[in-house]
Amino acid sequence: MRRWAIGRVLAALASMSGAAVAVASGCGATDGYDCRDLLECDVMNEDGTSNGGCEGTCVVPRLPGYLPGVFLLRENAGLEDLECDDAVLLKPHRTEEQRKNAIPPSYSKFFVAPGAHPGCDPCACTAPACVFPAGLTVSSGWMCDDGPGQTLTPFDAPAGWDGSCVAPGAVGAEAFGSFRIAPVTARPCEVVASPVPRHGDAPAGGRVVIACDANRGATCPNRGHLCVVGAADMLPGWRRCLLSEEDEDVECPPGEETLGLHFSEKLTFWGEVEDSRACSPCSCTETAPSTCQALVSTFEDDACGDLVAAAAVAENGVCHDAEPGSTLGSVRAEWRVNAPGSCAPSGREVVGELSLRKKVTACCLPEGT
Repeated sequence: MRRWAIGRVLAALASMSGAAVAVASGCGATDGYDCRDLLECDVMNEDGTSNGGCEGTCVVPRLPGYLPGVFLLRENAGLEDLECDDAVLLKPHRTEEQRKNAIPPSYSKFFVAPGAHPGCDPCACTAPACVFPAGLTVSSGWMCDDGPGQTLTPFDAPAGWDGSCVAPGAVGAEAFGSFRIAPVTARPCEVVASPVPRHGDAPAGGRVVIACDANRGATCPNRGHLCVVGAADMLPGWRRCLLSEEDEDVECPPGEETLGLHFSEKLTFWGEVEDSRACSPCSCTETAPSTCQALVSTFEDDACGDLVAAAAVAENGVCHDAEPGSTLGSVRAEWRVNAPGSCAPSGREVVGELSLRKKVTACCLPEGT
């Protein structure tokens, strides 16, 4: 069973307090304003350093039903690590150290609602087969006597024997009184090994979302507003969004509530996904039995030329006496009845269920804004 849970929420947004903007007259009168676009809101000192004013976008700090501030979101396939420092553009006037200080901290990870289970690989079974005897056991006595004083000599065929002439060894006349032929076997069908169900890193058919706190910690001209990362500072693939409180059913706010910014694209994520869906195991059921019978012939020489005896053998094996004074040098087999049965595969059905909890709604600005 796979289980994915929301990451731990970090500390609350940075305090709104901070140094005042050096020149900010007139900025607070503009709805949905990006302070950098207003000349009177110059946030740079003459030496190229920031004076503490907002270089991004000033927003309403919190709306009912939503978490405070704005977040940078990005969707990604799988659970590979997404870093929040991949969200912010390195400005030419900033050093690498200044950029690191401006990087928003990681807030959490969410999971998009997974799609349908990818399905299970079909079950398959090997075909049943008739298998020749594994070989002979030679006794020095009559009627395969294995009592005290008798000598038993194995005369084994090679693994996977196809019945062709083989000479596993040589048994002299003094040790060759009789021989027991091992039984013919009917090899049953077996489950064919198949790949594991197609589980990806993310819940089936879903995508992972990372959310980063977009708060800049700088001062807006209107002290009641919050400075967040501006559109010009985001790298491709990231977008600015409002996040609902957990399990809150919210509608995306109109622009008049968000300083003219239109957080109009609604997305739904799940903070906790528990996926117990899996594929049931395969099995093979016999639908018709196998019928197998072989004729096994023994020979004195090692090339199956000088016959000693031949016997029909099925699933119980058979004992046969040797001709007095004969020796054993080779053996051969052929099918009298070779009628493997049949079987049917079953299994590989989707079982278990998908459980989604901790619903989170995101209302986002159109991508690129």
